[in-house]
Amino acid sequence: MKATTPKNKKQLRRWSPLTCLGKTSLSPSGLIQLESDAGEVETLVCTSCELRYEGSGPLPKPVDSSAAGFTDFWIAIDVNLSCHITTHRIVLVDEMEAIAGSIPHPLVQTAEGIGGPSFRSPKGSYKIELNTLAWGELLIVFRGGGRQPYSQSGKDRDAALNAIHRAMKRKAWKDRERQAEKEASRPSKTIAARRVGVDAIMTKNKLLLRENANLAETAFGGVDAIVTKNKLLLRENANLAETAFGGNNNNAKSVGLVSKKKGNQESIDAFMREATPLLKVIQKYTSTIERERKAAALSNNKVHDNSSKQHNDTDKLVAMLENMGMTSALSEKQSGSMYHKQLARQIVDFLRRNERLDKAGGMMTLTDVYCLFNRARGTNMISPDDLLKALDLMKELRLGMSRRSFKSGVLVIQDDAFDDAAMAKKLANLASSSMKQKTDVGGITVIDVSKTLKIPALLANEQLQSAEQMGWLCRDSTIEGIRYFPNLFQDAASF
Repeated sequence: MKATTPKNKKQLRRWSPLTCLGKTSLSPSGLIQLESDAGEVETLVCTSCELRYEGSGPLPKPVDSSAAGFTDFWIAIDVNLSCHITTHRIVLVDEMEAIAGSIPHPLVQTAEGIGGPSFRSPKGSYKIELNTLAWGELLIVFRGGGRQPYSQSGKDRDAALNAIHRAMKRKAWKDRERQAEKEASRPSKTIAARRVGVDAIMTKNKLLLRENANLAETAFGGVDAIVTKNKLLLRENANLAETAFGGNNNNAKSVGLVSKKKGNQESIDAFMREATPLLKVIQKYTSTIERERKAAALSNNKVHDNSSKQHNDTDKLVAMLENMGMTSALSEKQSGSMYHKQLARQIVDFLRRNERLDKAGGMMTLTDVYCLFNRARGTNMISPDDLLKALDLMKELRLGMSRRSFKSGVLVIQDDAFDDAAMAKKLANLASSSMKQKTDVGGITVIDVSKTLKIPALLANEQLQSAEQMGWLCRDSTIEGIRYFPNLFQDAASF
């Protein structure tokens, strides 16, 4: 008998330094899933990187029950990677194969910059040597040439090394422990523990509301203090410019200006420390919303008297949190040449979240996307040119969305699974149902389609014209406007 191989056999993963690192989850569009509960923030992105293992022999294969297994041959170098520095770890991503591995900062003993140009090698590669507790010595190589000039690779190496040193010095991964100790010492915990029953619950809620109010007042009071100090600093700069060439007090004023700048930086640092607990409160509310939605999805067969009221409260809270802004939005300076690719992935994840694009009918205008996305970011807003460049990369990155241009010039973002024929048939059925109603005037208008499908009138007009061109509808133009009716000739041709 011939040996047969199973058809559904999973493809083996490559055995390399990248696959031996800590497991990292990616979003459907390929973005890193940050640990938002721990306050992780992405600070830098670099491209054209390599990962090398400097030890003797291969690294041990990781134990992963979900994966099919690894190949038998060892590959000591991973190429064409993107390096992402966060406050908690170093993440390396192979975008072609959608593989990611991470090196937590607590496991890094030392990080040193080596390599660069020398007499023997004028274009030697820039490297970061990592001495880790779990994997020994690892090298992150920043490659020049190609689309990325050689000088840029040196700048990327220095920026990545500085980001790693800042993260290791700050130790943001210990914020959760510090916050837990601070929470345990809050008055609401100690005073409410002395009471029992309903009295304990009411006392605890009152103290929590008072503490959260004081926290917000302290945090935003820090903003006012920074703004006031900046105004005073600008005023002193103006006075310094006026008296720059008259008198011997310039040195003293310069020293005073430097001390003011140093104090201003200290105020900013203090404000960031005060704002951290406020962000924890916001993230707590966000996790509460997600937990309520999951519970509602699991118990959708049960009847709740207050379901509509809870749904409205949840929508209000979601809108409030979206107005506060997104917590991880990289700027063009932090992302470098990866900026528009990262932006394209962020837009796709944003439209996939809570089924925004599906609820809009699988298509949204660029104006709506631009306004909604910038509103969610809150700060560090994108420009219309950045949005267009990101949309042009969506098809190349195979993210499941792309830009579409109608003949009228209207630009939209469309789901690749969107079917024009299915939409045309849906509009034809809507027009046929209008003919069966007992009304003097049948047919459908742009406003009717906009109200029924809950889409903008601009898109409703484009969909009606597309259905007409495909032969599903025909129009009747009068002085009252344009009405669309089902095409009876096509119905007759189908018999």
